[in-house]
Amino acid sequence: MTHQTTRDGCISHRARLLIRCATTLLGVALQACNAADVDPAQELILAQPAASLPATLASATGLQGYRVDSTPRSSGRIVGVVRFDGALPDDVVMQPTHDQHVCRVPLTQSIVGDALGIGDAVVWLVGVTHGPADASPRRIAITLENCVLVPRVLRASVGATLMVRSADNMDVRLRFTDMVETVDDEQRVDAVGPEVDTSSRSAEIAPRALVPLGDAGAVVPLTSVLETPGLVAVTDDKHPWVHGWIAVAPHPFVAVSSRDGRFAFDGIPPGQYVLVAWHERLGRIAMRVLVDDGVETRLIVTLPG
Repeated sequence: MTHQTTRDGCISHRARLLIRCATTLLGVALQACNAADVDPAQELILAQPAASLPATLASATGLQGYRVDSTPRSSGRIVGVVRFDGALPDDVVMQPTHDQHVCRVPLTQSIVGDALGIGDAVVWLVGVTHGPADASPRRIAITLENCVLVPRVLRASVGATLMVRSADNMDVRLRFTDMVETVDDEQRVDAVGPEVDTSSRSAEIAPRALVPLGDAGAVVPLTSVLETPGLVAVTDDKHPWVHGWIAVAPHPFVAVSSRDGRFAFDGIPPGQYVLVAWHERLGRIAMRVLVDDGVETRLIVTLPG
């Protein structure tokens, strides 16, 4: 930068303003690159809700869909952790009424994680229309074992093949159904959860697939479940305590948080997006995020509960 000076050698008022602006921008960039510098004020700005936005996983790419870039382009990175502000809800205890020779008695569902990080939260970006290819496996499995779906929350890419496996010697019929969402003036609210009885809605919502299983070791390959993006609830018509979720991802920027709440997205084209975090018992939040070329943006995402 060339400094403008007066005849006596002092920097002009205009030059001082330019230097001050450059210093401010540099400070902001350093804050974005250093997780230790995320103070409460900065976190509050990052976590402002993005109201009245179509922030569903099914609409994550909009009408244009997602295009794989043929050549590498400029990109940024998001690294984050999902947390919950407050005491975690109590465990859900379910008492199987039949097939107790297979189902553990009682069945206990605990929230994965603690105050520092919440696992099994689905996180995705809305508004990404192009970027790198999704490198996740093209075959992915979900297993019914001791009346529990493993994993309980699964990420799969659009177009992959789902291998449905059973380790239980009992008759089941797994139902794969799109999660219902209602919309109000402020946000989209998930209307299907583990405490919601979906049996009365079975006639209203056509399932993506119905899979009967009867023998331990059975494996059924499915493509229909992963044809289109969205959050898919997995239930068992014969054992109502069986429940799981599949996040069918339209692009690489969909993740299930690890046990300590962490997630990361690489290769994001620069731009402004909406980041959504959803947990089956702790609710969801949508926030606006700005991705810059060559910058790692670090986020703390606090679920509403």
